[in-house]
Amino acid sequence: MIHIARYVVVDIETTGHRPNEGDRIIEFSAIVIEHGEIVHEFSTLVNPDRTIPPFITELTKINSKKVATAPYIEDIMTIIASLLSDSVFVAHNVQFDWPFIQSEAKRLGYDFDIARVIDTVELTRILFPTLDSYRLSDLSEDFNITHDQPHSAASDTLATVHLFLEAMQALDKVPTSVLEQLYELMPHLLSDFSKEIYTLIQKKSDVMNRCQNH
Repeated sequence: MIHIARYVVVDIETTGHRPNEGDRIIEFSAIVIEHGEIVHEFSTLVNPDRTIPPFITELTKINSKKVATAPYIEDIMTIIASLLSDSVFVAHNVQFDWPFIQSEAKRLGYDFDIARVIDTVELTRILFPTLDSYRLSDLSEDFNITHDQPHSAASDTLATVHLFLEAMQALDKVPTSVLEQLYELMPHLLSDFSKEIYTLIQKKSDVMNRCQNH
């Protein structure tokens, strides 16, 4: 399995979808993967310093009382920045998580860069195109991944980790000709796993050359 970077799998729960209009993070979870292994986990509830809407509480089981003694986002943004800096940001629907974190970081005066993003929704659509649904709970069922608490950031992150590792294993088995086509498509995708594909193409080419030389 190809693992050539430091991957940080992230999930957040929030009071809504618009950080620029006052929505805030109420739970943050991150799992760091290096060499195909989990090496670090960080998960916390976050006090949004505003009322959590009832429909969010219904969805996440997080209410204002639950986050009353939790740290504010200001208290943990240094940790978030150090976790994500120069790492590959992995999430299930990265278009929600990364822009939200980016917006919150900017609001608080933090400036850090990630290496690139990988969206496990897009990744699984490409590698498993015949599945009926790409919702995390449905994919967890398809791949026998334990996912007891959907819409809990900690549970969602762990499920996404296992899904990402499954996808990386599947990518390893893709024929070179298809990998080459995928590599050409990279600029048009939301995700960037071009380095993984390039490494795989080189690896398969080396194996073929060794076989031909024997």
